[in-house]
Amino acid sequence: MNRIAILALVLSMTLLLNACTNDELSREDEIELTIAAAIEAAENRSANDLSELIEEQYRDEKGLNKSQLIKLVRLYFFRHKNIYLFSKLGDIDFSAENQASVTLHVAMAGSAISDITALASLRASMHRFDLELIKHEQWLVRSATWYPASIGDMQ
Repeated sequence: MNRIAILALVLSMTLLLNACTNDELSREDEIELTIAAAIEAAENRSANDLSELIEEQYRDEKGLNKSQLIKLVRLYFFRHKNIYLFSKLGDIDFSAENQASVTLHVAMAGSAISDITALASLRASMHRFDLELIKHEQWLVRSATWYPASIGDMQ
């Protein structure tokens, strides 16, 4: 299993255990679950699942709205038969109870990325994502900005 699948499994088990004990997840745990769900959706090439994690009023600095962003995602999926991600979640800052800023570094490749050392031998595309999230019933991406990143950012 790759690191993301393990993270998703651990977070899912945490969610299940918390549901059984009636303890609530922390906001950070909820955001980690949202990020894990987005990564799983991307690796499964599911634009519909990704769409469910984006707020209807999504807007980014490139001027894209939710519909345009999903079209861009579908184009990426069309061009790339296999998608494997390796991610590093950075800072999570809360500006309000239901608003957060998240930094996420992601390496994308056409073959499995076993660990950080494998990135050097792959033709992975690396990006930094600065995400603004808002919580309605669940955390949703309100806006995103992305930039090229390097292997050094993934460490």
